[in-house]
Amino acid sequence: MRASKEVSLPEIDGCESFDALVRKLSVFVIETIDAPHSFEDLRKTVYGKTLRPLVNYLVDGVQHPAVVSALLALKWHFAAVETGDDRGISDTRGLACELLAWRFVTHLTEHEAIDFLCYELSAPAKDRGSNTRLGGVDGVEETTARSERTPLLNDEAQQDQSFADDDRRASSPDDAKSFASTFAGLNALEIAAVSNAKKFLSQRTIQRIIDGIWKGDIVFWESLGKHSKKQARIYNKHKSDPFCRLRVPLYLKVFEVMFFAVFLALYYTVLLQKPVFRVSTPEILLYIWLTAFTYNELVEFCDAGSTFYATDFWSLWDLGIIATGVAFFIVRIAGLAKQDVKLIDTAFDILSIEALFLVPRICSLLSLHPYFGTLLPCLKEMTKDFARFLGLVVILYVGFDTTFVFLARGTFSVREMNWILIKVFFGSSYLGFDVAEKVLEHAREEYLSVYAVYVLEASTSNRLTYFIPPLTLH
Repeated sequence: MRASKEVSLPEIDGCESFDALVRKLSVFVIETIDAPHSFEDLRKTVYGKTLRPLVNYLVDGVQHPAVVSALLALKWHFAAVETGDDRGISDTRGLACELLAWRFVTHLTEHEAIDFLCYELSAPAKDRGSNTRLGGVDGVEETTARSERTPLLNDEAQQDQSFADDDRRASSPDDAKSFASTFAGLNALEIAAVSNAKKFLSQRTIQRIIDGIWKGDIVFWESLGKHSKKQARIYNKHKSDPFCRLRVPLYLKVFEVMFFAVFLALYYTVLLQKPVFRVSTPEILLYIWLTAFTYNELVEFCDAGSTFYATDFWSLWDLGIIATGVAFFIVRIAGLAKQDVKLIDTAFDILSIEALFLVPRICSLLSLHPYFGTLLPCLKEMTKDFARFLGLVVILYVGFDTTFVFLARGTFSVREMNWILIKVFFGSSYLGFDVAEKVLEHAREEYLSVYAVYVLEASTSNRLTYFIPPLTLH
């Protein structure tokens, strides 16, 4: 970065559109950051020289409620164009956006921080439906079209490739690009989660707000009714509808623990009893629990959208539970209809596979604990490395297996030689642990990111009714 370079501050009007705000901030960031830096370098060296004036200007002279959202939307954009940037400047600009957003929040009071971080972006006028309410940035109206079926990120939104380091005129966002449409209905915390802004989410100032949402000290709804308005505020037990407390993530986690405890008890009971030509009461209850779990996952998927749903590491396990349960139900019904013992045995064999997904899923209850949560990134990285390593081993195994099976003819059978080679190739117990030290360096950020995703996923839903499975089937 050139220390002598002077960059003018953007002139921001509190009433201008979100897209205009993003473009003006992008010009400042692009002109200011033109060399790669680490986050620590930005925080300790660059911030005081070039970034602090913008933060002071935003704090003192700008009242735009979407400032933090705009900076985090730019983080998402710079991460998108990082693929074609071999110098790492786009990544540095994204980190600078995180730093600017964080520093801006540190200058706010608690109520102001809640307003800026939890403010939901409205859709641009051309995308609005007929159902609107007051309070939007892009005019006097704000859309309420976002419902439990609206994805967190529009699937049609494509990551923009409009920034280019070599051409300053091409470095500003394309006029055809609408960030307001891409992030419509989201607040700054949700945009941070989607844009993978883990540095921002891991800061204490931000975590205090997230902890407040987790414990129910900050709520989005005071009542549930036709004219209810979603707005983040400090919880007031004298005004709030008690039914709204079902939305508190901490209480939801308690109910989830109880649900999975019963789920696991029913599962083992059915496996131990193994009724052949009759359907027992525990089996019926197991079907009810599985149906409620499936319905709840479907609602969460529709409510959060595929992008946000996929950020939850345990979503894959949930899909495994559902798929295995459905397969068991289909084969079980077919066996009962045909009175086929072998088919029924196959159904219970399939049900036994459910333990591979259901039992580890219980570990998700520990993932929000700081100690166990920091181990989750290690598990994810080790799983990825193991999958890559396994593909290579399988290829090598086939070659060795073919060679030794034919060399051992007359001495070892095909089955014996296969078992010997399996023990040789797949008997290592240390695979993947070499990545643990690398991952643990960022374990706290990874844990806080997972924690933030769960809290936001559990608390920002627009559903007017909220029940815990199996009550979702009423």
